[in-house]
Amino acid sequence: MNRSNKHRRVQRKVFIGIGYPLLVVAAFCTMVPLLWLLSSSFKTADEVFAVPIRWFPKLPPRITSSPYILTDVYPKIKRPTTVDPDTWKTLKPKLESVIWKNVHEHVRTNPRLAPSNFSEDLQTEMTEGVWQQHVATLPTEVWNGTTESIINQVEDSIIPETIDTIWNSVYRQVNLGTIEIEDIEFNRIEIESIKWEADSDTLKQIQESDVQEPITALSYDFQNESNVRLTTTISALVPIDRIRRIILPVQGDASYHHLSLTVTVNGTTYQPTYPYVLDTALQEDTVWRLHGIPGELESSHIPMRQFVSKQELLKSETTLPDTENKLLLQLTIHRPSYLSIVWNKLTSNYRNLWKTVPYNRYFINSVFIATASTLLTLFFCSLGGYAFAKYQFRGKTILFGILLASMMVPFQVLLVPLFGLMYDIGWLNSYKAIIIPFSVGAFGVFLMRQFIVTIPSELLDAARIDGCSEFGIYYRIVLPIIKPALGALTIYSFLSSWNGYLWPLIVLRDEAKYTLPIGLANLIGIYRQDYGMLMAGTLLSLLPIVILFLAMQREFVQGITLGSVKE
Repeated sequence: MNRSNKHRRVQRKVFIGIGYPLLVVAAFCTMVPLLWLLSSSFKTADEVFAVPIRWFPKLPPRITSSPYILTDVYPKIKRPTTVDPDTWKTLKPKLESVIWKNVHEHVRTNPRLAPSNFSEDLQTEMTEGVWQQHVATLPTEVWNGTTESIINQVEDSIIPETIDTIWNSVYRQVNLGTIEIEDIEFNRIEIESIKWEADSDTLKQIQESDVQEPITALSYDFQNESNVRLTTTISALVPIDRIRRIILPVQGDASYHHLSLTVTVNGTTYQPTYPYVLDTALQEDTVWRLHGIPGELESSHIPMRQFVSKQELLKSETTLPDTENKLLLQLTIHRPSYLSIVWNKLTSNYRNLWKTVPYNRYFINSVFIATASTLLTLFFCSLGGYAFAKYQFRGKTILFGILLASMMVPFQVLLVPLFGLMYDIGWLNSYKAIIIPFSVGAFGVFLMRQFIVTIPSELLDAARIDGCSEFGIYYRIVLPIIKPALGALTIYSFLSSWNGYLWPLIVLRDEAKYTLPIGLANLIGIYRQDYGMLMAGTLLSLLPIVILFLAMQREFVQGITLGSVKE
């Protein structure tokens, strides 16, 4: 007996020593996709596609002046395996010189790319970028030739379009485009010949480019201040109360500094409710709304509040008529605290998600469709399961067999006839086409029937003797008993409807009716690959599922374990 107890204790210790660590490793492995999803939702596009893989988001740099050069964007230049080390010592400087010569000539002759000075960091990053994009991919036989032939091959491989791409990857500068004013009738007026003026020495220069699309390149240095201000006066051509919005194209420098636009006319000032964050190096249209209510697809517009100064209002009474529509625009670049910059960087994907797509509308649509479909499924499946379990009628066995056989038919087989049916009854592009066809499922009826059949029939007969109606028996006796089964079916039905993609994609045509899976899928296309925003949207879409599981956890566990212990 003692030997048996000792053997059991040894087995228990072995299980604790080996089994528990294996369970922890297995749990961690199942959490890796979720952790990667969480980490990627805080990353920029460069970090998502970084090689080697970057597991955690990178903290933003402390930018005090712009333009600036990003360092370590491309890997260092490495010797080709077929080149002798001694030969490489003399060949490498010549190759770097040839690469930089071509880069320098292209940048110097391009008005959009010409910087104020060519720093050593810029030369290094551009040379390494060209090497990584072109030279490193040359065939092996190129490196077996003479020094002159290798240099010629390298020089011929450099493409001007690639230089532009590498430049945009390493060089950061704020560029302002041409202002457009939109009136309340949606007519746009382009403002030409804008001359920005600086009120501080921190703005070193305003470089105007002589290209087809005029831009203004800003070079600023905060030094001891935290704000840089630019001002200009333009003619609006329409009264201020008829201006719907002001559009200013901005190419940011990814510094996460704040950009604010203030409009003043005749004692009235319009100030933005929140700033525009320079969180990207791509060109975007910053939209500052003065009047009107934004639509569902205009959530990225920055609303402006109106303030009237009494002193300025008295002065404006003496304003000449020809200056009534003169708008004083003040553009402010503000450097926030570093904690604010980190917060802006980590939440940029979430903020851009609401700017790019009407995420709120997608979320509400999915909640409505999943909730309505789940409630109907619970009601009809429990009724059907109750009928198959407790009622005797002709053809019951055959009907139940047909019901089970329908579970073996793939949904894809039903797509064409179901779509034709929805077209004939006029339900296309409606929520009804998504909710009602799936309000009854064979699996749900089968699950409810298996649970209800375990309820003693004597209990139901006693209720009938007491005068309870048939529906009262179902509502007051059957439903409370099958709560665990309803909990399991709730989670199953909600998940199926929440993650539905194919059928809603076929039925829905109006973007305002899209569900989350369709809306998030639109973030990835031929001309757009916003994987960071996709990860952020997917992570937010998990919240209702987690909340539902936590709320129904007890019933779900009871539902999957009911009958596992025999008393």
